[in-house]
Amino acid sequence: MKTRSPGLQVGEIVEILSEQSILATLDENGSYEGVPFMPEMRRFCGRRFRVYRRADKICVEGAYIRRMKNAVTLENVTCNGEAHAGCSRMCHIFWKEIWLTRVEGDHPTEHDAAADSDSGPVQLNPQIEPVFSCQSTELIKATTHLSGLEISQYLRDVASGNFRLWEVIRFVYIYLYNKVAYRTGRPEFGKLLGTSDKTQKVSLHLEPGELVEIRTKEEIQKTLDKKGRNRGLHTDWEAVRHSGKRFRVLRRIDRIILETTGQMKEIQDTVILEGTECSGLLRRGCARGCYPFWREAWLKRVEEQQGP
Repeated sequence: MKTRSPGLQVGEIVEILSEQSILATLDENGSYEGVPFMPEMRRFCGRRFRVYRRADKICVEGAYIRRMKNAVTLENVTCNGEAHAGCSRMCHIFWKEIWLTRVEGDHPTEHDAAADSDSGPVQLNPQIEPVFSCQSTELIKATTHLSGLEISQYLRDVASGNFRLWEVIRFVYIYLYNKVAYRTGRPEFGKLLGTSDKTQKVSLHLEPGELVEIRTKEEIQKTLDKKGRNRGLHTDWEAVRHSGKRFRVLRRIDRIILETTGQMKEIQDTVILEGTECSGLLRRGCARGCYPFWREAWLKRVEEQQGP
C-alpha cells in the first residue's frame, strides 16, 4: 500500500516517484523549494529506500546551521558526481517529500552503495575553471536561518527519530560550551590542535576495499599544525571517536566542489571510509550525515590474513 508522504520519520520505507512525476514538480530552475533535482538522482527513481534522516537542520559551509523543510535523506543514496566532473564528496542526496511515496509493510530495494560511489575517471581541462551547481551549492537558497535558541528544533530532532533525547542534551551542551569558548578565546569542543607550523605529506595509495585502522588521537595530533589542519584539511572529535577502529576504504577523494563557490578543487592523499558518517553531535544535530575526509596520514593500512 502506498500513501502520500508528509512528515516522514527515520526508518520508514519510501518509493521514489518516476522521473517524469518529479520533473512535473520543478520550477524553471529545475528545483522544488530551492532543492535541485540532479542528473545523479535519476537512477534512483522508482526504487524503494529507508529514510536515513529528516533533513530539518543541516550545516551549510559559510553559513553554519540552517533550516530545511519537507526533505529527507535516504539510506545509501549518495551522489556519485557523474554529472559534476566526478566530484568525490559522496554527499547524501536531499529528497523533497513530494518526490516520495510512503510504502507500508515492505522492504527497500537491494542497493550497492559501493557501485554507485565510483563514477569512473573524469578529465578536466586545466585551462578552464568551470563553476558547478548542485544541491550543495544551492543550500543557501533552499534553507533559512535557524537560531540555536529556537527550542522547536530540538523537539523535532526527537520526534523525527533523528536523535535520542540524551543525544540532543549532549549537542545542546556542546553548542553552549562552544559559545562560551568563542567568547573566551578557547578551542571549540573536541578541536584537535598540533604543534607544527608545516605538516608533512603522507601517501599510502589506498584503494577502495582496503582495510585501515584509524590512528590514535595523539598520533593524529602529530600530523596537524597549530590550527588543527593537515595541509589545509582539519579534523576534530569526529575522528577521535573512531580512533583505533578499523574500516574499509569506500572511495578515494580526488576532487570536490566547494559549496561556497561552486569551483572544483583537486585533493590528494585523502579517502572516505565506510561507516564513518558525521554524527552531527558537534554541529547542533546537523542531519546531513556527511562522510568525513580522511588524510592517509591519519590511517594505518591493515594487512589481512589470507584464508577461509
